[in-house]
Amino acid sequence: MAATIIFLTLFGAVIVVMAAYGYRISAKTAEDYMLGGRTIGVIVMFFFVLFAISSAWTFYGFPGLLFTQGPGYVMFIWGSVAGFAGLYMFLGPRLWALAKINRFLSPVEVLSERYESKALRLILSLSILAFIVPYVGIQPLGVGAGFEAMTGLPAIWGAAYTAAILIVLVLLGGMRIVAWVNIFLGTVYVTALLGSLAWAVFRLFPEGGLASAVSVLAEQRPAMLATPGPTGEFTSIVLAGTFIVGLLAFAWPHVAIGCMTARDKSLFKWFPLLIFVFGGLFFYIIPFVWGSIVAPAAMPVEELQALASQNGVELQVEADRVVQTVITRTLPAWFGVYVLLGVIAAAVSTAAVQLMTSSVIVSRDVIQGLFREDATDKEITSWARWAVVVIVVLSLGISFLNQGAMALYLTDVSVPGFAQWAPALVGGLLWKRGTRQGAIAGTLAGVVYLVASLLIVVDGERILVIGHPVIPSLLLNTIVYMVVSWATPRPSEQIENQFFDEVDAYLKAEAT
Repeated sequence: MAATIIFLTLFGAVIVVMAAYGYRISAKTAEDYMLGGRTIGVIVMFFFVLFAISSAWTFYGFPGLLFTQGPGYVMFIWGSVAGFAGLYMFLGPRLWALAKINRFLSPVEVLSERYESKALRLILSLSILAFIVPYVGIQPLGVGAGFEAMTGLPAIWGAAYTAAILIVLVLLGGMRIVAWVNIFLGTVYVTALLGSLAWAVFRLFPEGGLASAVSVLAEQRPAMLATPGPTGEFTSIVLAGTFIVGLLAFAWPHVAIGCMTARDKSLFKWFPLLIFVFGGLFFYIIPFVWGSIVAPAAMPVEELQALASQNGVELQVEADRVVQTVITRTLPAWFGVYVLLGVIAAAVSTAAVQLMTSSVIVSRDVIQGLFREDATDKEITSWARWAVVVIVVLSLGISFLNQGAMALYLTDVSVPGFAQWAPALVGGLLWKRGTRQGAIAGTLAGVVYLVASLLIVVDGERILVIGHPVIPSLLLNTIVYMVVSWATPRPSEQIENQFFDEVDAYLKAEAT
């Protein structure tokens, strides 16, 4: 226990020192704090984005759902990788150019100016915050689950430790240091995830390695090796729907804002390839192997069910801890501590970017955009820092009151919520005919339907959900947006020139 405390203290100290250094060298402007001075290059951006989306969910939630339902859930990952690549190929360059030309600091600000609507600014801000704030709290909770599985101590201690690191990092460092710290955190994360997998396979299956693990599954749980999986969940229709849900990753606000931090247009040329090759083909293969092969071969599902009953939680919640449980049982205690540091790194790397995004929306879009247009840089950054503290406390409270499976919360709640600004985003950047009325009507229709579909339950069934919560809500949102846009007067020539003609000319000049 003493060694664990020492390692955790040293790890936290490294992050605090990096954050303090970031505060010292920062320009003390809103642009520097919120967007890293728009100076992020391709290597830092790769770590920034990859580990903004590779969280405690990737280490625990993703393998946990694979453990119980089989390999079909990987379609969400492949859809997400395609969605991220698409963002940086098509929407990203235009979002970057608009932000740089007009000095916008938030993607919500971009759309509020594009549609000339403060009402839309408020609607988008509140809807994004409503779905991103609870997900921030899942990251410390994920650490808490691993902390409890390894030490037996209450999860609240691990969650509180992670929350404290998050507050210090984001308060002092801002977006620039969050991006740079992600290099350090990502290195710890990858070595812990890959190292634990390789070592566990060597210890558990010394003769044949992964082939032996597959043989064990073929004999004991053959349904784990193919869809629809042991529960029959992943039919062909569900697989297609899961992939579509993943594609909507381009609308994750904490990923979209990364486009606005880029140093120059060349980043958008190489970034999609990096995401495909290193993000998809290398990185996400590791948790997939953990959850679909190694953990189920090492621990029978009946044993996990017994643990869930003993701990008084649902099977899927206990499955979120299965990777840490296997590591704790199989590998030396000191390495188990390092793996926990890897999970903390994952949680901090994601939650820090989500916190920065949330604080930018609160300070720039809600407070300044709607109430204090003449605010100074010092006031804006001060509001953003206070917002960080409030959001961390609020998100932890929400998560503790509504604990559930990490993987399902992401795909069934957060992603559908993030998707509701997608029609306004895509239309605002690519479709000249999109109007203020269409964006407001579509976004409100989608959000209201989504919330109703999540809350209205009859005989244990969500009667408004068709296939997946995102499908009917996003379809309604898109149809309303397009129909109302066609039925209302098109935007002014000034808006078309500012958001399309000038951007086209700027991107063309940057390419030469």
